[in-house]
Amino acid sequence: MHTIRLFCIVIISCALISACAQPIPKTEPKFSGRLLLLAGDKTNGADLVELTAGSDSTYKYSTITTGVFEAVGSPDGSRLLCATKEGIQLRTLLTGEVKLLVKGESYCLSWSPDGKRFSYKQTSGARTKLYASDLDGKAALIWDDSASNEAVAKSCAHWVAPEKLVFDRMGPSQMKGANVKPNTTTLATIGESVRLVDTERKWSVEGVCPVGTAAFLRNDQSQILIAKSLENPKTVNPTSGPCSGCRFVGFAAQSCVPFFLEDSSSTSSTLFSLNPTNWQRLRGAEIKQTFSPAARMLINSSARLMIVGDAPASLFLVNTESGEIVSFFPKTAGSSANDGRLLSPVPVVWIEK
Repeated sequence: MHTIRLFCIVIISCALISACAQPIPKTEPKFSGRLLLLAGDKTNGADLVELTAGSDSTYKYSTITTGVFEAVGSPDGSRLLCATKEGIQLRTLLTGEVKLLVKGESYCLSWSPDGKRFSYKQTSGARTKLYASDLDGKAALIWDDSASNEAVAKSCAHWVAPEKLVFDRMGPSQMKGANVKPNTTTLATIGESVRLVDTERKWSVEGVCPVGTAAFLRNDQSQILIAKSLENPKTVNPTSGPCSGCRFVGFAAQSCVPFFLEDSSSTSSTLFSLNPTNWQRLRGAEIKQTFSPAARMLINSSARLMIVGDAPASLFLVNTESGEIVSFFPKTAGSSANDGRLLSPVPVVWIEK
């Protein structure tokens, strides 16, 4: 009896060891929900496309509208600002209702953290104007820069609080008494009037947490820095970031969990996040893929999946924990990825439910 029992124990142990030795099967990341993206030739404005999951790992997509140069989702993901030749449109995603808020060609669209305001720029000749508007289209002029400076014209404002935003500017200005030194960072506080406070520009803003105050900056040496808040730029004392030369790719939806990407070789990259409590680097995932500097990324609210749109016609779904990556439009014999139907896709809003 003792021999039989020992024999059984040996058999079971061997079976367990064999099972443990087997590699854990990897499961490909699966997309669910709705994805809104811009795609196509952007010369006359791109197509705003909605993509949903179909059967057998296929996808269905349809064009919502055309002629969109820029689109930005609201902090809660329920609305969309779209810049077209006619102006800035507000699109309610649940109902499809569209409202024209601002006339004229605009760019640098950005939402305030509470979703009640947005900022934008308009350029005419050598003049660049920065505005902030409510959702009824009532706009306040923040800055009117008459200097012909391409870098400043392309630099977008970042909201750091529901009524505060930071931006770069260079003098002189059309606004009386508002000339400033070159290389200036300005904090604008919006109330019954607009109040501006200048500081010497020491860094550029990479991203501001949409549900908090933390911000990521980049200095002149291209190093990532961490700031607790930008609500008073004069007192900002940023600390060193998680890596040198890495790329900030964004926050997980409706959270302060930041993600970064760095190339680990010519054919692979490492994706990692930071603990938003102590900003310590968390374990990264190795992705057998590199992405161009123009790649745009969205991370879902569970921080487990990431969508990447990259030129010329690539759209990927990435498991941020394992690094597993799949294409929304895998190549088949005799055809290119998605047959060129979604050229240069830029993911804009991921509606997860």
